[in-house]
Amino acid sequence: MKFRYVFTASLYFFFCGYSYAASLVFAKSGPLDYSADISETILKEAYGRLNIDISTKVLQSHLSLWTANSGALDGDIHRIIGIENKYPNLIRVPVPINAIEGMVFSKKVGLKINSWDDLKSFSVGLRIGAKFAEAGTQNMVVSAVMTNDQVFKMLDEGRTDVVVSTRIEGLLTSRKLGLANIYPIEPAIVNLKLYHYVHKKNKALIPELTRILKIMEKEGRILEIKKTAIVELLRQ
Repeated sequence: MKFRYVFTASLYFFFCGYSYAASLVFAKSGPLDYSADISETILKEAYGRLNIDISTKVLQSHLSLWTANSGALDGDIHRIIGIENKYPNLIRVPVPINAIEGMVFSKKVGLKINSWDDLKSFSVGLRIGAKFAEAGTQNMVVSAVMTNDQVFKMLDEGRTDVVVSTRIEGLLTSRKLGLANIYPIEPAIVNLKLYHYVHKKNKALIPELTRILKIMEKEGRILEIKKTAIVELLRQ
């Protein structure tokens, strides 16, 4: 009789443990964070395979991390590895869902930038909350603003020598603003994988979500969604 009670109770807690997660809301950097938009599309399919609906709340990058870590939201759409060291309530789902190429952009054609140290003699623009750019430009002359539009307008107006952004953000923002005289400096200064983070209150979801993402990765579905989204963004 005791065994039957324990077994029944275990089933109750198992199913109830997932019932609360029928709908989740994640923090997403913005406005107009194209990489985050792509990751959201990937995650909507992954969670959908678990019969869980997700939505996002767009916040400025540094606020999205703080809000996700506080538990007010269910996690953050994507971040570089290691963000959990500063925001310990966020748990990384171990399958990368996206990647970024960190680029230097300039109005000067043929500029040679091979490492972060090569930026020390320049004034640098970046978006507040772009953690890879903030880390790489520590102790440099940096102008940090709230949006990618502001970052690239500063460069266009000559208020910074260069800017650091992702390839996709830089190319799409420059195109949107009609800034034809801004160029990415090849090669990328850094390449980073992006991971989904959930708040610790949702840690029970991680094993199944990991399984689904590994299936999508093996199917080539993650890459397919990313390529389709990029083509659509460029078309727009």
